[in-house]
Amino acid sequence: MAYIDNVATARGRHAVAASWQTGPRRPTWPLVADDLFRLAHRDHDGRPLLDEHVTGLGLAAALLAELVLARRLALPGGQVIIVDTAPPIDALAHSTLDRLAAERVALPVRTWLAYFARNAHHDVADRLTRAGHLRQTTERRLLGRRVRYVPSDMNTAAWPWARLSGCLQKGQTLDGFDTVLGGLILATDLYRTVLLGHAADLETGLRAAVVNTPAPVRELLAHTEAAVGDAIITRR
Repeated sequence: MAYIDNVATARGRHAVAASWQTGPRRPTWPLVADDLFRLAHRDHDGRPLLDEHVTGLGLAAALLAELVLARRLALPGGQVIIVDTAPPIDALAHSTLDRLAAERVALPVRTWLAYFARNAHHDVADRLTRAGHLRQTTERRLLGRRVRYVPSDMNTAAWPWARLSGCLQKGQTLDGFDTVLGGLILATDLYRTVLLGHAADLETGLRAAVVNTPAPVRELLAHTEAAVGDAIITRR
């Protein structure tokens, strides 16, 4: 089923089909980082829509968010605390939790965001590639080569922004997964680029949704937004 009536080079010119409500079923593990990766790259050619460091911070936060949603982590006072050591069914989530558990003392969210941001893009791209959702290509550039990940199916790649845009435009309540995802594109300022609608209305809808999330989610999103803000300032 096609989710898009018209394909254009800019997401803002995409029209969401009337059948946006139907889409791929979500797997058991909350793959928030996968959908954020899709949102942070153009759905037809995989080109990035965000600064590389901001993308890394967003994906790092998404990996932590998966563990928060699965009730493996708590974030009291901005510290990352493991509350359940049961191994996740997802390999990347498993390795993320193992790395957190290897630290003898609790560390701040911002410390872990900076740490996981270094490899989050590669790690999430690898998970999507292994699942058959991306294919790796190499671009020749003036100063060398650059790896790019192209979606295997544009409809699947476009589904997150179509889904979020549709819910917000209709004033519908976002579920827990999409509230976290929406909070992350709000924290990274990505919503202005990827969602259909007026930026002010989108921000209002997303912030209203985030207000009602559990405390660990709000804590994570607040620290992510602060980290992104600092990253942008230091690059000016």
